[in-house]
Amino acid sequence: MTMMRTVKRLGGFPCCHRQWKDEGHCSLLHGYDRWVEMEWEGPRDHRGWVVDFASLKQVRKALEDQYDHTCLIAPDDPEMATWLELHERKALDIRVTDPTMEGMCLWVKDLVDKWTEEHCPGVRLIRVTCWENDKNASSWEAQ
Repeated sequence: MTMMRTVKRLGGFPCCHRQWKDEGHCSLLHGYDRWVEMEWEGPRDHRGWVVDFASLKQVRKALEDQYDHTCLIAPDDPEMATWLELHERKALDIRVTDPTMEGMCLWVKDLVDKWTEEHCPGVRLIRVTCWENDKNASSWEAQ
């Protein structure tokens, strides 16, 4: 059986965050247009595909819910009360999560791993790369 690799890129998720532990300007609220690249390895199906990209609607929806026009706040952010108040007043749509690109990579990996198991028998997720702009990214890779 021939194993193939396939890559899908999803994105254009404008998202803001802050790295409150940073001693520089990254401690301030700022944002990027985030992108995700996912790579799978597996056999081709009856159509010749490793992954049916059209079936990724559930993954795209979860990414939009988490990252599209949202504000990522670390669970230990000392300004949490302020962020929650702004969220309640509908001034920010916050997600309490690891706001780093590394954290995004692991969040996406968990999401897509589960989706792959359910929708793509015999296929495995081997890489996730998350971009915060055209210069900076973080990757997870299967061992």
